[in-house]
Amino acid sequence: MAVSYEFYEPVSPVEFVLLQSLSDPKQRLLNQLLNALGSPAEMLTFANRISREAFHRLESDAVRNTGSIATTRSVDVDDHRMLEKAVTGSTQLASTSQAVQAMAMARYAAIDEELVDSDTGVTTKVEHPLGHQAPFADTDLAAACQMAPRTASSKLSNSIDACTKTPGLLAAAVEGSIPYWKVSLVASELVSASPETSHRVEQHLLDTKGFDTWGYLKVKTAARTLVTQWEAEAAKKARVKEAKETTGVWVRPSDIPGMAELCAIGPADQIARIYGAVDQLADQRAKNPSKADDPATDAKPTLGQLRLGALHDLVTQGADVSYQVVIQVPVVREEREEQAATAAKRATDDPEHEPEASPDDGSPPPGQSTSSPRGPDHSGAPADTDGTESDSTARESDHCYTTGWARIAGIGFIRPEVLDALIEQFGCRLTRALVNADTGVTGETSTTVYEPTPRIRQFVQQRDQTCRFPMCTRAAIRCDIDHVIEWPQGPTAGHNLAALCRHHHDAKTKKHWDYDMSDDGVCTWTSRTGRTYITYPDSVHDAS
Repeated sequence: MAVSYEFYEPVSPVEFVLLQSLSDPKQRLLNQLLNALGSPAEMLTFANRISREAFHRLESDAVRNTGSIATTRSVDVDDHRMLEKAVTGSTQLASTSQAVQAMAMARYAAIDEELVDSDTGVTTKVEHPLGHQAPFADTDLAAACQMAPRTASSKLSNSIDACTKTPGLLAAAVEGSIPYWKVSLVASELVSASPETSHRVEQHLLDTKGFDTWGYLKVKTAARTLVTQWEAEAAKKARVKEAKETTGVWVRPSDIPGMAELCAIGPADQIARIYGAVDQLADQRAKNPSKADDPATDAKPTLGQLRLGALHDLVTQGADVSYQVVIQVPVVREEREEQAATAAKRATDDPEHEPEASPDDGSPPPGQSTSSPRGPDHSGAPADTDGTESDSTARESDHCYTTGWARIAGIGFIRPEVLDALIEQFGCRLTRALVNADTGVTGETSTTVYEPTPRIRQFVQQRDQTCRFPMCTRAAIRCDIDHVIEWPQGPTAGHNLAALCRHHHDAKTKKHWDYDMSDDGVCTWTSRTGRTYITYPDSVHDAS
């Protein structure tokens, strides 16, 4: 007897989707979960938890080696395919997450304050159309995402461009047909293009066969070529903007102790002339080596060393080079009773010898030069004393001191022999700074007037090293000195002063951010949404 089956055919696509979801238990559970979660933030939190669980399951299944004994297990095709799907799935998930981040950033930037009552000055928050960027929105996102300010600002602008200039590409990234980096790359090329040109370029790329297989260089070249072809002025503006943002000279500590890196980016003709001069001078030094280049006890210098020496001579010749070298002097507290006992014992052992007074005027103990590059065995206050303010919260007789380290701002710690060479060649200025031996944080200083004295300014710069806003790396020597509590309510003292770059200083002044600082220099920042972030003063222990 033959058995016949009858299938119900849905009368509409919507009905078909509903039936399919009901027939799939996992899909049904997912729909219930999405309805229960509600907000995008809750969904992302759960997605993050699911991704973390996926990682732990992969980790638990991983092959481990114990000691020298290799443990292996056989796998079948399904296991291999599962891992392949995990790789491709996580790649698509990352791309979708970046697209979600871009949309969230663009909408966050669109939220701004709008004046409600001009008489009272009352304002309210409103969300503008995509494309609007509220002041200081980048500072919020930099702190929340642990990004450098410049990175956050660039990412925020790119997210706005991606959402407004390439919405079709953004949708394709969400669906998984292209990775998000292609959206970001095309949007960066359309930054100065008109909406019409942007739409035209986007549609051309989406309609091009094989666009999903293009690499970075081909995508960038194609987008730039199309903009140049259809809107030459926009392409020119984009090139000028990119060149301006990347031009400069930077220095940073090297991974190798005692070394530093110098990087220069600029117009090709300028870089070519600089490099040509350095190469020519290096060739001359190779043909006519000096004792400094080729000492009898060392091996013959490499071409790289010769070029560095030539660059050094080329740049510093005729220049008045001045270094500010800080000798870090760790302070170890001692009890007064122990010092008194020690002094009494010395007097008892040698009646003719009177114990030497511990100076409180900033001068070094007897027999110790203020310009010693090694740092004092028993040091006083910082060397550049001007008598205008107190330099330490504790009397010097309460401390003993050990040999410190030499540090140049922006370069890092240097060896004593390098410091000797700097003193001999350039006569660099030395400053001694008292630091807490336990925390590595510089001590205290203050004055009674509004404007910080040069000595106080130097103290704040030495303690902070960089802007005190979360994730900001602008050097303190190029920052404003801000009163945490406005003067005269707050004193012009180290515990009420912080280094802030102009952008973050403005954000604080205009009440977009609030912060307070403890007596030991710990800053607590509060954003307009109530999130808090803590930054700590520079410590010699962090860099040693």
